[in-house]
Amino acid sequence: MHRFKAQGISSRHISVPKWVNPKDRIKQWNIVKGDKVAIIAGKDKDTIGEIKAVNRQTNTVLVEGKKLAKKHVPQQPGAPEGIMRKEMPIHYSNVMLLHPDTQVPTRIERRQVEKTLEDGRITKRWARFVRGTDVEIPKPSVKYDDRSGEEKFTTSPEDVNKVTFTGLGEQQPPVPEDLVRELRNPYKRRHNNQVV
Repeated sequence: MHRFKAQGISSRHISVPKWVNPKDRIKQWNIVKGDKVAIIAGKDKDTIGEIKAVNRQTNTVLVEGKKLAKKHVPQQPGAPEGIMRKEMPIHYSNVMLLHPDTQVPTRIERRQVEKTLEDGRITKRWARFVRGTDVEIPKPSVKYDDRSGEEKFTTSPEDVNKVTFTGLGEQQPPVPEDLVRELRNPYKRRHNNQVV
């Protein structure tokens, strides 16, 4: 808490995560960012949401739109009354992954899967399976860009390659030459071939 005060930030505005002893931290995480989970305890019990962030230091996850708390802030366009809603951390043990087919909360187990590549090499990776079955729970694809459709490609490749400036030709430069001379640094060294 004191390190925030040293930076000139009030500790009331920054939530300090609860410290977890390293021996009590979860070693093998089965939940990653982007997973759909069911909340099995707390005020949002029996609801489904998407994992927004994972904090491995405190064994907690942030679920989008769940366990909202009021935060009082100065009035601004995003919060005209001065109250914002903020997601609070949920402990790892209070969420469960969903079965990929039935969307029901389910227990999982990790298994090592071997895959043979085209060149004959064998690769191994850890995968998540519904406990007691051969149904694999795929990891979500990484979202690099949240923009979609027209927002993603606003400028066409033809417009980018089009030449829009060909030079001044015989026109006058956009700034008068006497103004350029006035703005030049008189103490800067110039080569002999430069015009002063």
